Amino acid sequence: MNTRIRVALFTPLIASSLAVGTLGFAVSSAHAAQSAAPTKASCSTKASTNGTGRVTVSGTGFRPSTKVLLEGSTGKTFTASVTASGGFAVANLEDADYSATQSGTGEIACGSAKAAEQKDAKAQFKEGFSQGFALVKADCKKLNQQNKNNLAAVDPNFEKGFKAGSELAAQRFCK
Repeated sequence: MNTRIRVALFTPLIASSLAVGTLGFAVSSAHAAQSAAPTKASCSTKASTNGTGRVTVSGTGFRPSTKVLLEGSTGKTFTASVTASGGFAVANLEDADYSATQSGTGEIACGSAKAAEQKDAKAQFKEGFSQGFALVKADCKKLNQQNKNNLAAVDPNFEKGFKAGSELAAQRFCK
């Protein structure tokens, strides 16, 4: 076969196969990136305010208009419908350690109401400690003087943290 004819026949075939192969790779890469992208779904368990010991499990960031399977540490399971905005809520459940699973995603820990309260207590103590430490470090005369301009009730864990932080700052900086 003549070299010129061979080049004329095979050049378009090679170019088109490269273009199609690259297009296929781009499409599959985009699809893989879309399906592998984290949805940042999260869920939490919160105690009801009426003192019944029941909880509400809620979540955000789930694939919209689908179902989520909730499983409690007691072995009971519940199905929740996800809204168009990607959220769900199931109320009046017994307090247990819950997890949420959506088809095609991994399991997401929602925790229990008791664990959420403990986490909040630690966060309140830490915040109080930081503020108490910073206040006394800046001015030793403000030992154990919380900001009285805030008239809202202060969390007891915040107060304990504030006291501990201000006392430590006094030991280090106010001799």
